Amino acid sequence: MILEEKTPSFSLELVMFRFLSTVTLLLVSSCTQHHFITKNSGKMAMHLHAPEADEVLFVSSADNFKIHKTKRTAGGLWVTGNLVDREFRYFYIVDGRTYAPDCRYRETDDFGATNCIYQP
Repeated sequence: MILEEKTPSFSLELVMFRFLSTVTLLLVSSCTQHHFITKNSGKMAMHLHAPEADEVLFVSSADNFKIHKTKRTAGGLWVTGNLVDREFRYFYIVDGRTYAPDCRYRETDDFGATNCIYQP
């Protein structure tokens, strides 16, 4: 009796599926979170990655929705600081358009816009 060594057979569909899965994974992983929060000594800062933006403003309920300029840092990161670490609603204005980044808690306000909710 002769034993034949079996070689794995890959269909074109399987190869394409694996290729597209890998490409998708690479694309998703390169689009990491564009918004994050840092805390230091009871104060916190919000960071938004928007490298193509010319202007980013920050608006929150912590001070009755006053508009604050943000500071652009290396790599297109926009930062607003000296925020109090308590619950508030917020959004950004990026080049004149309101923008609510991906955030854990959201709400639709009385005007139909989306706000993020920060909860410590």
